[in-house]
Amino acid sequence: MKYKFYTSQVIATANRIDVTKLPWVLHIDKKSLPTFGGIYFVGSDQEPTAYIGQAGCFKTRFIGHHRKNAFEQLVNEYGKECVKVRYWQAPLMPKCELVPFLSQLESYLIENSKTRYNHTANSLPKTPFASRQRTYYHPIYVQLNKLGKYYVPKSSDRTAGFYFSLQKIHMAENAIKYHSPTFIISSGTWKDVLYEYENNLDSKWKEYSTLYFLEVRFQARWINYVGQGGIENYVLSGDQATFHRIFLNERPGFKEFSIKYLRTGLTNCSKSDFCETLLGLTN
Repeated sequence: MKYKFYTSQVIATANRIDVTKLPWVLHIDKKSLPTFGGIYFVGSDQEPTAYIGQAGCFKTRFIGHHRKNAFEQLVNEYGKECVKVRYWQAPLMPKCELVPFLSQLESYLIENSKTRYNHTANSLPKTPFASRQRTYYHPIYVQLNKLGKYYVPKSSDRTAGFYFSLQKIHMAENAIKYHSPTFIISSGTWKDVLYEYENNLDSKWKEYSTLYFLEVRFQARWINYVGQGGIENYVLSGDQATFHRIFLNERPGFKEFSIKYLRTGLTNCSKSDFCETLLGLTN
C-alpha cells in the first residue's frame, strides 16, 4: 500500500461507509453515473466490493476503464442485471486536501475489504478462486426453492429443471455454456418438512427455524419456454440428474454459504468453498 499510516479522519470516514446502502447504478447503465467524484465500488449484492476505486468524476471514470475485462467477467458470472456500481460522494474540501484524502481512503478501504481485482497486476485475477484447492473451475449454480414447490419434478430419464425469472436469463445461458453443475436446495419450516417428507425425520431438526435440503443436482443443458394463460415461464433444465434429501444445516461452512449465496432464484455460487462440499455430497 502507498500509505502505511492513516489519519483518524480517513478511518472514521471509512467506518461510516456502508457499501450495501450506497446509491448505485447497474454497470450496464454506467453512462448514467453522476458527474461528481469520490469512491466507487463495483460488484454484485453477493460480492459488493469486487473492485474499489476513486474518481474525480464517476461518469467519465468508466470511459476506457483499465478493469473493463474484470467488470465483464463479473457480468458474465452474476448477470448484467446484478452487477452494480455503488458510489460514495466526496465531501467539499480544497483540492489540495481532497486528493490525498481520497487516496488514503481508497487505500484503507481496499486494505480492509474483500476485493477480487484490486490486488491483481492485470485486469483479471491469475486464478479464478483464491481459497482451498478446487476440483472444478467453471461456474457452479444454485437455486433456492421453497420445499415442495417451483421445480420441475424428477423424471425417469434423469433430467431435471426449475423455473427461473427472465432477469436471470444471462446466468442461465452461462450455465448452459459450461454445462455447469446446478443444484436445487429447498428450504422450509419443520411443518413443511413433515408434510413433504413424512418419514425418516430427525427430531433434532426441530431446533432450526428454517431447514435446508440439497435435493437435486444436474448438468445444465437447455432452456425451455413455457407460456400458459398469459404467464411466461422459463425452465432451466439438464441431464445426469441425481436426486437426494441431504440435510445441510449442520454441514461445516453451510451457514456462511447460506447467508452469502442462498437467495430465491438462480445464483452463481462458484466462489464459495462450500461448492466442493456440494459436489462431494452428490458424486
